[in-house]
Parts: sequence; C-alpha cells; structure tokens
Amino acid sequence: MDLFDLHCDTLYACYQTGARLRDNDLHIDRAAARRYGRYAQIFALFCGAQAQATAQGWAARLAGLLATAQRELADNADWLTLCRSSAELDEAARAGKAAALLSIEGAELLPDRPDALAQVYAAGVRLITITWNHRNDFGCPAVLDQREGLTPAGRQLVRDCVAQGILVDVSHLSEQGFWDVCETTDAPFVASHSAARALCDHPRGLTDRQLTALAQRGGLVGVNLYAPFLVQRGRATIDDAIAHIEHLLERCGAHGVALGCDFDGCDALPDGIDGLGDLYRLADRMLARGHTDRTVRDLFYENAAAFIHKML
Repeated sequence: MDLFDLHCDTLYACYQTGARLRDNDLHIDRAAARRYGRYAQIFALFCGAQAQATAQGWAARLAGLLATAQRELADNADWLTLCRSSAELDEAARAGKAAALLSIEGAELLPDRPDALAQVYAAGVRLITITWNHRNDFGCPAVLDQREGLTPAGRQLVRDCVAQGILVDVSHLSEQGFWDVCETTDAPFVASHSAARALCDHPRGLTDRQLTALAQRGGLVGVNLYAPFLVQRGRATIDDAIAHIEHLLERCGAHGVALGCDFDGCDALPDGIDGLGDLYRLADRMLARGHTDRTVRDLFYENAAAFIHKML
C-alpha cells in the first residue's frame, strides 16, 4: 500500500517539544512510515498557535523550524529524503526511501525581504498555506471572517508563488480569500487539509461551489481527518471520514481528491485511527463499502503524485 499525505505538523511538534522523527509518541515516526511501499509526506513549517509580535520573532521561528527540518532529514537519511521536484519524488521511490516535501503554513513566516520566496524555495519549500487561524498581511482566515479576502500583498503573493513554482494552498483561508485566489491566477491550486462544509458546517470546510471551482481548474483537495471538521458533535468514525471522501469525489472527480490528514496538528481523529500507521483501516473500510481498489490507490497516492508531477 502506498501513501501520499498532503499535510502534517510533525516537524513543528519536533521543533516545539524536542521529539525526534525516528522514534516518538507522535502521529508519525519511522515505524509507521515503513508500513507503506511508496510514502510521500508534506511536512508543514507551521507558524504556530502563538503569534509573534515582530518580524524578528517570525524570522527566529522560521530559522528554528528550518533547523529542525534539516536536523531530522539528516538524522533519518537512511529512510527519508527531501524532494524538491517530481523527478526527486520518483528517485526517492526507486531508492526505496520515503519522500519529504516542505510547506509553510501561515505566510507570516515568510522573511520580511524582497527575495523571501526565493529564499524559502532554495530551502526546499514547495507549498505555502496563505493563512493559518491568524489574520496576517496577506489575508484573513475562515475562522475569523469569511467575507474578508486577500490583501493586495496577498494577491501579489499568489502571483509570485505561481511564478516561483510554489503551490498555493487555500486551506484555512476565508471564502472570499478563496475567490480572490481564483481571480488572481488561472493556475491550479490545492486545499491541502480540508473537508466538505455540506456535511459538517464548520468554517474550515469548503462549500460545494468552492470544490467545483477548485476541480474545474485542475486543483486538488486533501481530506482532513480532524474530527470536528467531519461531524458537528461527538466522536467521529471512519465512516464519517469516508462520507467526506465520497462527497469530495462527487464534486471534484476521481482524480481531484487526496489525503491531507493533519497528523500532529489535531488532537481528535476518527475512532480507530491513532496515527499514520492506522490508515490501512480507512482503506479496508472503503473497500468493504464497495469502493474499487483503483479508487483507493488514487486517493491514497496516485492523485497527489500526479498533481506534483504536473505542478513541480
């Protein structure tokens, strides 16, 4: 079984707590990763729940996150390798290694300098989530105000990301911000860790109209497994996650949906899934419900890999 996950916060957890990627009590470690044949993971350099007051504070946080990423990649080079292109993704698979890609979650982490994107691109960042749950210089998150969109700087960031070869990620962004992205660029973009608002009325979910627009331009949505995004109240089940997957497949098509589990970025997962190593239960349940092996393989790996090959 292969796996390509569009979003996790495991490196941030390592940065914050001193945990090590190889062996830990987090959602992702080497033992869990080795359960998969081909495994690719986008690791977020997360801005953090506590906002910094100054540009120097953000710079220090980014430097710490990059240092953590570099340390963990070096210490786990026997099974994990940084990939900056589709060719390097293929090379990792041929070598029998897991592929790590880097993202920035919260563009406030970007250095306060004209060559900021070139700097993080050189460090390996290939995806930027414009906002987290803080309002920043680029836009407003969905949890604060759905009507407030991108700032002029945010529109420029979208254009610059496309020019630099960095994927634009609209997860966390307000609904108006989503439409501003659509207006600013014709390029495909991604919602790396989202869900269907039609099934769970949470501001972090995407509406059917958003899902259709994302699919029409060849974008990709990753299914978030955070329980409050799957159900209005109570504990979520694997069937609840599958309901979102099925709805997204209906709206985005067979090749427009992947996994964006949000491991180590959430504290409530569906019953039966405690981390990366348990995703086989999601696959098994989908097959038991009548989904084809092709649908499961596309969801778990092929759709995300094809998107990376198209965009990087």
